[in-house]
Amino acid sequence: MTKPKTIAYYHRLAKKLIKEYADYEREEFEDRDCLERIILPYVLAHYDPQRTLDIGREDYQSFYNLYFEGRELWTLDFDPKRKKFGSKGRHITDDVANVGSHFEKDYFQFILMNGVFGWGLNDPIKIEQTFNAIYDLMTPGAVFILGWNDIKDLTPVPLDQIEALKKFKPLDFPPMATCQFKAKNGEHTYNFYIKE
Repeated sequence: MTKPKTIAYYHRLAKKLIKEYADYEREEFEDRDCLERIILPYVLAHYDPQRTLDIGREDYQSFYNLYFEGRELWTLDFDPKRKKFGSKGRHITDDVANVGSHFEKDYFQFILMNGVFGWGLNDPIKIEQTFNAIYDLMTPGAVFILGWNDIKDLTPVPLDQIEALKKFKPLDFPPMATCQFKAKNGEHTYNFYIKE
């Protein structure tokens, strides 16, 4: 096994990737800046996940695959047109509620779901099914990050009422010094969890 790369390495990589691929200039602490410049580098350097699942893909996220070179990255999105933005050879087109049927339990060390809850994942039964499956797919010590919009119309169920999320332990994510961080440019919020 190779030695994990440092946080300085991932900060340099993030800066390079954002400069080369970002479709607009990121303002410090806006939602994409937080994910690309702070969250992903920290997770990769400090948790060193070898198997990652990234749920939800848009065109602006295709360069995220480059953060995970040399690692096993899976992506999942409901829309078949978004396959081209996913991980090459490891992309699944399906409803997120079915995620548990695609992998064995205790498989992933890191799962990211950004812009899916409230943007397609709206049915309360499917919400519970999805978060239960995500929990089951994670190894002990694995990190789960949920990016969502804290807006009434885009919050189908308050997070504190989702029973499946209660299985996770909130993670005080060191770079943000909190388990729930609201980005600078609005209501986009990141919740950080760990499976004990």
